Amino acid sequence: MTADPLIRAQRRYNEMVAKEEHPDIQEIISNLAHRDHIDSTRDDSPLRQAEDAILLDNTTLTKDEQFELALSFIRQKKDVMS
Repeated sequence: MTADPLIRAQRRYNEMVAKEEHPDIQEIISNLAHRDHIDSTRDDSPLRQAEDAILLDNTTLTKDEQFELALSFIRQKKDVMS
């Protein structure tokens, strides 16, 4: 699962505002980029997409749309295996 970094930052910002926190969007953007870099370059189990993985880009999807898309992938896989 992936999303545009700016959309991810905006979503995190919105979550923090909803908790009545006072986030700095630039700090969030920087933090996400730093964490992504650490996760993808660490020596032990770097975060990588498996060769047989299905990439779900949720940049423009609502939570319900993400769920439905994931279900459609599962249904397609089930149909192929039947």
